Amino acid sequence: EMEILAWEIVGLEAPGRLRLKRSGETDKSTVAVLDFEGRGISIQEAKTLTDRFTSSMSSTKRVIMVERGVMAEVLENQGLAMGECTSDECAAEVGAMLGVQFMVSGAIGKLGDTYTIDVKMFSVATGAAENMQSISYQGKVDGLITEIEIIGWTILGLNIPKNLIQKRRMGTSAYLAQQKEKTKVGAALRSVIPGLGQLYNNDKMFGYSFMGVDVLLWALTMNSQSTFTDLQSDQDAVTALYNAATQQTEIDDYINQLNTIETDLQKANDQLVMFSAAAIGVWAANIIHAYITGPSPGNGLSSRPLKLAYDPAIQKTSIQWTIEF
Repeated sequence: EMEILAWEIVGLEAPGRLRLKRSGETDKSTVAVLDFEGRGISIQEAKTLTDRFTSSMSSTKRVIMVERGVMAEVLENQGLAMGECTSDECAAEVGAMLGVQFMVSGAIGKLGDTYTIDVKMFSVATGAAENMQSISYQGKVDGLITEIEIIGWTILGLNIPKNLIQKRRMGTSAYLAQQKEKTKVGAALRSVIPGLGQLYNNDKMFGYSFMGVDVLLWALTMNSQSTFTDLQSDQDAVTALYNAATQQTEIDDYINQLNTIETDLQKANDQLVMFSAAAIGVWAANIIHAYITGPSPGNGLSSRPLKLAYDPAIQKTSIQWTIEF
């Protein structure tokens, strides 16, 4: 906000990458992605990587993407195929015809065992580059897909989500294997120790909250139990003195002490019941919460058939139904 304000103070429009970073649900920019140019890789591979990049950009929830089919139709009307529009001039023309605010073009090359990825996002109105990302990568192809997904976030000036950082660190195979192993039952079983089920679900806030609250309640329960035990010892000692007393003043004094101890014992017992019941309640709630919020089979693996997409024909966002075969 401060960066945008600095531009507005001097009477200039903030760069698109800053506006994209701030975009909310009601203020999303429209973006179209051209098929990346393949250099040393097949057209099909370049197309697949472009699709993963587009899906990653869409998952940021900061932009509205033009459907691939709509863009292919516009290019077809100009006598071009998706993979043939690779120059900045062509991209700008297509962006103007689509009525979008930003276009993204790129190239993916392979030289020996090294892949190179170059992606550029520019404003259709001004032609100025809003952001450029260039990386080199060596390794398995599944790791290259992860890098493409990460660029889908960084090209918008956004922080890389934790799941992609973990996927890059562990490798795709190990990451997916770990995800498949997680179940709701596994989360519930781990939450026998409060908070571990939530940590298993990667929900640190609730995990540490359940853990801290339950530890506090059990500490208060033990403190109440200790107080109750001490009062019982005091009661026994005063009772022994009361039984041995012969003077009326002593007897009256011990009776008063016993009455006070009895009142304190009742308070300590009430606190013991209250804190232990609360601790058990939080423990049970923690198990239920871990199970409910636990991972579901196939969660995140299938795409939503209904989604928002930009329709250049009416120059508005519309709900579209997609079926993938």
